[in-house]
Amino acid sequence: MKNGSIASIGEFGLIDIIKNQILNSKTEKNVTVGLGDDSFCFKLGKQSLCVTKDLLIENVHFKKEWIMPQTLGQKAIEVNVSDIAAMGNVKPKYTFIGLGVPSTTSEIFIKNLYKGFKKICDKYQILIAGGDTVRADKIVISVTIIGVVCNDGIVKRSGANAGDLIGITNTFGDAGGGVELLCKYGKKHKYTKYERFLISKQNSPKARLHEAWKISKYLTSLTDASDGLYVSIELLTKNFCKGADICIDKIPISTALKRVFKDSQKQLNFMLLGAEDYELVFTVPASEAKILKKLVPQISYIGEVNLSNKVRYFYNGKEQKIQYLGYKHF
Repeated sequence: MKNGSIASIGEFGLIDIIKNQILNSKTEKNVTVGLGDDSFCFKLGKQSLCVTKDLLIENVHFKKEWIMPQTLGQKAIEVNVSDIAAMGNVKPKYTFIGLGVPSTTSEIFIKNLYKGFKKICDKYQILIAGGDTVRADKIVISVTIIGVVCNDGIVKRSGANAGDLIGITNTFGDAGGGVELLCKYGKKHKYTKYERFLISKQNSPKARLHEAWKISKYLTSLTDASDGLYVSIELLTKNFCKGADICIDKIPISTALKRVFKDSQKQLNFMLLGAEDYELVFTVPASEAKILKKLVPQISYIGEVNLSNKVRYFYNGKEQKIQYLGYKHF
């Protein structure tokens, strides 16, 4: 039996170990989406529910000197709502917030943090229903959200078909660019408006919940790009024995990213490998593509699903070799 370190298998290897340890041979008939998707979904009487949980850890996901406490609270809720959005037509309803903080943490920090939690919960009409607080060596925020499925509107990661188009919302790479700026200069640097935009995309992401509601009934698969576009495409294709051809030149990037990082290779790395953009990544039959563009004009189509079991990237028709160099938790 192998007994290597978690660093040798990475985050997704760790997830596989956990799944193999807890999978039960008994089939639970009320489960509609089990382990391995953006949320866990099940039926409770006549109602279908989705549950998701996410963690934000100091010095892993954020640094205190990079983000204001209210903004941090807002982000903690938004990134969980993004997981709910990644399930399709689901309305987030209740949240439970676990908080670990050092005993030296100031009262004003906590007050502002919860102002942030409440602001976004009010925005989405989510009730803060409970949680837990503990002493910790650094700040740990654990958020659980329960959502209600509307009109059987669940979209799994697993439904892509050969010939489907791969679509995304908005631009990619901005949050990754923001992280690089914060790592290089810190929060107190005098940033340009374009640099501030990139930092805002890192510190203040927006879940694409309403976009998901509009388009979900047309989709065959769906996820959100929390770990980067490269990973998201793999989650919808290779994880289910499918493949894809991706046109890099069709992936939109913002004016801010172009102005701040002028090197095209740098732009490409942020665009494909940068994390925390929290945009939707989905597949849709080609016959429905125009309908989605009318509903959400910020959608772009960047590739097509096939049965090759590999993802190929092209720029101006020429195949490119892309090596994953994104963030690794372990």
